[in-house]
Amino acid sequence: GFNEMYNNPPPIDLTPAEAAIFWGKYVQPAAVANGLILVSPTAKNKDKGIKWFADFLKQCYDRRFQTDPCDIEIIKRFAVHEYENCESNRFEKGYGGGSSELITGLAQQLGNYGGKNDWLTYLRNRDLWVTETNCYWESTAPHLDSKEQCLRTTGQKWQTHGSGHLSKMNKMANVERYAWWTVWHEIMKPNFQHMSTKPNYLTYFNGQLTPIGKAYLSPGNPKVDCEFPGVKLYARDATLTGTAELFTCKSTGTQMIRRGGAFKEQLGTVTFAVNVPSSGNYAINVSHLTVGARNLNVSVNNGSPNYSTLFSTGSFCLDGGASTVVPLELTGLKAGVNTITFGKLMKKQMPFIEWVSVVI
Repeated sequence: GFNEMYNNPPPIDLTPAEAAIFWGKYVQPAAVANGLILVSPTAKNKDKGIKWFADFLKQCYDRRFQTDPCDIEIIKRFAVHEYENCESNRFEKGYGGGSSELITGLAQQLGNYGGKNDWLTYLRNRDLWVTETNCYWESTAPHLDSKEQCLRTTGQKWQTHGSGHLSKMNKMANVERYAWWTVWHEIMKPNFQHMSTKPNYLTYFNGQLTPIGKAYLSPGNPKVDCEFPGVKLYARDATLTGTAELFTCKSTGTQMIRRGGAFKEQLGTVTFAVNVPSSGNYAINVSHLTVGARNLNVSVNNGSPNYSTLFSTGSFCLDGGASTVVPLELTGLKAGVNTITFGKLMKKQMPFIEWVSVVI
C-alpha cells in the first residue's frame, strides 16, 4: 500500500480520499489480478497515523460501489511502521492483539461510520505486517547508533526495554512478519553527495554484520556482542593539519578533534593511517559529535573526496553533548597502509571526530 501518507500535508502526501481513488483504480486490481495478499497503506500508533488510516478506510468503504471500487474486505493485512518504540511491553501495548492502542484508536475513529456496526470485528481480524522498524527515533539527541539499538533489541537494556520489541513480536500472535529498515548503506562514490547517513543497517556493504545485524538474528539474546567491529583509532592517533586540534570533551571525558574542515576561513584536516589485508572497499565506523547537521567529506589516499551529511547529535560538550557512530563505505583501499582524510576542500566546519574503526 501507500507509504506513510500521514507524515506530510498534501500535495506532498495523498489525502485519504485521493488514496482511496488510486487504491481502487490501480493497487487493488493489480493485487487481485496477480493473486496477491492485499496489505493496507501504512498505519502507525500515533494520532496522525491512526487518523489518516481511519479516514482512508472510511473513504474506501464509501467507494465500494464505484466503477473502480475500493473494497476494504480485500485488505487482509495492516502494514505498520514503527521507529520510536523498541520497548517490549510498550510495543505490545501499542500493537498487540484486538485491544491494542492501534486497534482501539482506529475503532474510536470509525465508530459506526457508514452504518457499519462491526468495524471493531473487522479491525481485529487483520494481522499486522510490520514492514519497517528500527530504534533510531527513540532518541534524537543523539539518534541511536547501531550498538545502542543492538543493546535495546537483545535484552541488554532490560530495565527499560525488557527483551526488546523484536523478541516481543516473535511472541505476538497478530504480528505475522516484520522487517528491519534497512539492510545496507551504499558505497560512497568520489564527488557524490549523500544527503544523509544513518546507522540503521543490518550489514556493512561487504556482508559483515553490524551490531544491529547480530541483534536481528538473535533478538532478546543478551549474549550478543554489540560492540563495533574493527580496531579503533582514537583522536590522538590522527595526524592534524591547519586549524584542526585535539581537545577533551567535558561531557564525555574523551579526546576529540575539533575545527576540522573550514574554520575562520582556514582549513584543517584529520588523517588516520589504516592497515588493511587486501585491496578493495571497506566500511569505517565514525564516532562523532555535532550540533546541527553538518557535512563530512572523506578521501582515501589523497583521492577525490566524497561527502555525507551527519545529523545533529544534540548539544556541545559544555552542555552535556554525546557522541554517536555512523558507518561510511569507502572505495579504493589498497593492501597495506592507507590514509583516510577528513575535511579536505571543505567550505564549512566538520563534526568533531572521537574515533574511527575499519571493518575488516
